[in-house]
Formats: sequence, C-alpha cells, structure tokens
Amino acid sequence: MNKAIIGGTGVGSLANLKGPFETETAYGTVQTYRFSLGEEEILFLPRHGSGHTTPPHAINYRAQMAALKQEGIRYVYALATSGSMDPSISEGSIVVIEDFLDFTTGRIKTFFDGSDHKVAHVDMSDPYCRNLKSLFVQHANRQGVDLYTGGVYVCTEGPRFEGKAEIAMMQKLGGTLVGMTGIPEVFLAKELGLCYAAIGMISNMACGIRNENLARIDHGQRISEAKEAVMKIITHVFSTSVLDQDHCDCSNAVLYL
Repeated sequence: MNKAIIGGTGVGSLANLKGPFETETAYGTVQTYRFSLGEEEILFLPRHGSGHTTPPHAINYRAQMAALKQEGIRYVYALATSGSMDPSISEGSIVVIEDFLDFTTGRIKTFFDGSDHKVAHVDMSDPYCRNLKSLFVQHANRQGVDLYTGGVYVCTEGPRFEGKAEIAMMQKLGGTLVGMTGIPEVFLAKELGLCYAAIGMISNMACGIRNENLARIDHGQRISEAKEAVMKIITHVFSTSVLDQDHCDCSNAVLYL
C-alpha cells in the first residue's frame, strides 16, 4: 500500500471502506481507512476526523502526514473544498492546484523545528507533484471532464470565512481559490518526500463575488458531482498508471545544512 487520498468536506462517503485503523506517531494518533481498488488497498485519510469534528485550524497536520509516511504511502491526492475568487470559475468546478499563498497564522508548519538540532530548508518552486498533476489532467481529458489548471490556492486560518476586502486583496495577489486546509499539508508532504497533488472543488464563490451568505448554502451538495468525477479520475490514475518518483523532484526537495 503506497497510495492515499486525503478528503475533507463532502468527501467521506466512499464505498467499501474498512476501518478505522490507528497509527501512532511522534505527534499523535491518527485514524485512517482503507478501500480496495482491484487487488490493491488505497488509504483514505479524513482530515477532519471520521465524524468531521475537527475544525481546520485545529487539525494535527504533522501527525496525519507522519502517519501516511509510516504506513508506506508515497503518492497522495488531496481534495480541497474551496471558494472561487475567479468569476469565471463557478460552483461545481474542478481546479488543479499549481501554487499557493499562505495566510495561516497559528499552525505548526514543519517537521524541522530544531528539536533534533538539525537545520533544513525545503524547495517549494514546484510544490505540487508535477507527475500526479499531469496524470490527473490526462485522465480527466480521456473521461471528458472539464477542469481548470494553474490554480493558485490561498489558505486562510479559519474557521471564519474571509471578508470582502481580504478576498479583493488575495485576488490582486493572484489567488484563484481559497480554503482552510491545504497548508501545511503541502509543506509537510514535501519535507517527507511524498508525491502530493491537490485538487480543488468549488463549493461557493468567495465573499464579495456574489451577494450571498456563505453560511446558508449547502457546500457539500454544490460539489457532489465534482466529488464523484474527481474520485473517478483519481482511482483511474491509481489503478492504471505506473507511478514512480523519477518524473518529479518530490523526493529531492530538502536541503540539509
């Protein structure tokens, strides 16, 4: 077992799930699940917990990513329910994330905290695995699924939604979609040498794009079709592609000093 899917809002109803299984890490205990894909088992990690009880700012990201590493995972697709800051990218759209802007404030974002008396830096010039991204786009095209590429994911602290002025600022900085969970996942995956790609599913237009109350809409329903399409694409990638780390730099991104 070396493949995993990380799910968030609206992504917890997979068929034939087994579990939970507990993994003890140096950062805490993590519950994961398994589902079968042909003869192979795929790990599923619900980042908010099995009952969706942990808010984004309180997730133990280090424990979760460490658990994936300990379980032998090398290839990860992370699903991110997001708001769109681009009026041309509407609800239900699928976005392949290319880069990020970090507006989180209170999270532990690294394994390299100095506790082991080592200093390391991580290259983020290509934060999301180019091979997994490319395979996702190829399989989406074969299945006739429309998607957007080149997404710039803005991560905010949460749990509140962003304000109009904040969204206007993020748009000017080049943000495409906004969410609360993608960071520090991508940082930690890079530190662990995992191939990690993130797929955004648009559940709403960001604050100020339309005159709507984001607390009064059904975010899960708005991405239901996108969720099914994304999961179908990912399972096709996992079941038909020979994956390796020879076509990306994910396993060579850490500079130790």
